[in-house]
Amino acid sequence: MPFIILLLFSALAVSSVAAYFSIVGLITIFPAASTEIMTMGIALEIAKLVTAAWLYRYWSTSNTPVSYTHLRAHET
Repeated sequence: MPFIILLLFSALAVSSVAAYFSIVGLITIFPAASTEIMTMGIALEIAKLVTAAWLYRYWSTSNTPVSYTHLRAHET
């Protein structure tokens, strides 16, 4: 159980740091649209986490092209 908690914490920490740098970088480039960029960045990060969870859960039962398409989309 402690390993699962550590794994969850580290995955969420990496995702949070990546989201922070992505959003801050985009806001630096486009300062006039900071609210829109924050909204878009948060939505994208949530979608990445949901996609990763979906792939983990349904990898063996889903259609192979769909799984690989989600995997390629998640890599970006």
